Amino acid sequence: MTAQPGLDGLPYGAHLAALDVVEGIALCGSHRQGTADTMSDLDLWIFVRDTTPLSETYVLDRMLPADARQEQLFEGRDDTLASHLVLNLLTTEGILNLKVLHTRVLERFVQEARPNLDPQFLEDLENYVAMVPLHDPHGILTTHQDHLRDTHVTTAGEWLTPLLLQRYASLYWRSVYQGLLRIEPHAWRHLMGLLLALLASQDAVNGGGLPPPAKWLMSPRIRTANKSALTLLQDQVADASPADHRDVLAVYASLARVESAIWGPVHLPHGLWWHRVFSERLPNLARGSDNPRLEELLAALPAALQETQ
Repeated sequence: MTAQPGLDGLPYGAHLAALDVVEGIALCGSHRQGTADTMSDLDLWIFVRDTTPLSETYVLDRMLPADARQEQLFEGRDDTLASHLVLNLLTTEGILNLKVLHTRVLERFVQEARPNLDPQFLEDLENYVAMVPLHDPHGILTTHQDHLRDTHVTTAGEWLTPLLLQRYASLYWRSVYQGLLRIEPHAWRHLMGLLLALLASQDAVNGGGLPPPAKWLMSPRIRTANKSALTLLQDQVADASPADHRDVLAVYASLARVESAIWGPVHLPHGLWWHRVFSERLPNLARGSDNPRLEELLAALPAALQETQ
């Protein structure tokens, strides 16, 4: 059994690939995304036979060379119950984040994957699909990757887009209430952040992929068609004064333009229906409450929000 090209230049790569218990090695994290910098760990996932003990003692004594140095960083995990083991190793090239897991973890994920918006599911799916196999002598990793791509990635527009839209519409209404009616600055900014994350996720789907991990979702390093507009809008939210309804309405006008760019007629046969909070709900509240502030808000609506969508 020989290491595939690329392993020789990685800490312990060729050594691990030569072990009988190792069924696959994949490059993960920022290095496989092309976002690595001087702060990045090197993430290697080591898939081992299902009978292999997952313990620090076994990995350090039986899988790694005697000179391997471990960073004593407890990550809050009880490894006796976990389906994987993580070791942070100090090497001359930097910190090696070594994740050792049974091959059945990947197999079970492939078998049980059911499309949903759970962040952990989406992150696991993206990790497994985008990891770069460096050692896969029996084709286990690539076979499962191909299945996940065919089943969940190429069809993401069919299952993920409706879920994103549904969540977006619900959060949009809540954000208007917190930002314009209740003037809850922290709640409003939090909800706007969630809206932007959903838009960034859809932007990735439109490009034929899956949303990247949460820490990179809004980063300009992960390039998508509308990432620049999204990051500018993120800055606008941060600079807006929630106590000034003109600032808040300007944010929603900018948001409407980004929505139109990301969700087109194919996604929205009935239009941007959540904007009816401006064209129907607020006018109804104004009529029913005789609230002068609501009348002032309605008079200040930007053109992008005045028409019923």
